[in-house]
Amino acid sequence: MSETNSQTETVADSGEIAITTTGRVRFPQIAPDTYRHPLDQQATAALRAVPGFELLASKLSQYSFEKIIYHEECASAVRVTPKQLPRIHALLHEACTILDLPEPSLFVSQTPIANAFALGRDNPTMVLHTGLVELLTEDELLAVIAHEMGHIHCGHTVYRLMALMLQLLAKLGDLRIGMGDLFSLPIRAALLEWTRKAEFSADRAAIIVVQDPEVVFSALFKLTGGSPKIFEQMDREEYLKQAEDYERPDWSRLDKFYKVMLESDKTHPIPVLRAKEVLRWGATDEYKNIVAGNYIFRDKVGDRRRGPLSTIAMKTLANERLTCPSCGKETDAAFTFCINCGTVLKQDTVNGTGEGSDSVE
Repeated sequence: MSETNSQTETVADSGEIAITTTGRVRFPQIAPDTYRHPLDQQATAALRAVPGFELLASKLSQYSFEKIIYHEECASAVRVTPKQLPRIHALLHEACTILDLPEPSLFVSQTPIANAFALGRDNPTMVLHTGLVELLTEDELLAVIAHEMGHIHCGHTVYRLMALMLQLLAKLGDLRIGMGDLFSLPIRAALLEWTRKAEFSADRAAIIVVQDPEVVFSALFKLTGGSPKIFEQMDREEYLKQAEDYERPDWSRLDKFYKVMLESDKTHPIPVLRAKEVLRWGATDEYKNIVAGNYIFRDKVGDRRRGPLSTIAMKTLANERLTCPSCGKETDAAFTFCINCGTVLKQDTVNGTGEGSDSVE
């Protein structure tokens, strides 16, 4: 087990590309805009335009609901460390090394449903269900961990926490803590739409870490309806035919209405479409260029230029901090909004000290 954990401890430089001893490419200082899905970007903009959204974000920040998640898992799940479940910790370490991110708190929870999630802003918490660990291979589990790290990297965990609280409050009914009237239908609808689109970005993060789209596809395939007892009977091509059938253009208006109703209340995209999109993006030049070392760096957030490692100045995470003009707290410059209060940040210039000109959009 210690051998597995040490695989990413040393990094070899091969020309301009940093390689781990597992043979995977590392991406020092990679910015989330490198792989953020266009639908994620559009849905985020639409979400922020909904009246009352900013007030809702500030309320959730005020009440620090993320602490509930950490305390709950610390009390009732197993925390993963180099000594506790070291093979799973090695997978977390691998994903964080490749994406150049600090490791979040990771827990394994005794739950038969195969699932995983990550929540939190300053100190994110990731949870893996035992049903997931039993279902997937180590490479597939790495893909799921990388998927959750993609949510953290993209700043999704702020809004995912909001979505979770909205679902809870919808069940509880009217609240008496000053927030009940904030949870309007438009906010809930926009937030659910955003959560579905954000999954596509996180799936891309999984592909970037595992560097084999088929592994990510396999994980999604199993999560849709897999079991160790029937793996050998599952057919990849038949599953892809499901996606084609679901997207048939000749469905009746009533069928299309049913599909809209089916999707509108879900927090994740339709699984067969997700799996199809994983294979599509994994075959694009965009993905291949990233693996070749051409990606957006955190030194200029919002700068869409791509360039090899040798041509763009590298900085440490410690130097990549911005001060939010709204709440006054620091946030990682890799994010396009404040992870503390949700204010959109626009970084015009950043020099070697991490100082820059910030404006609010």
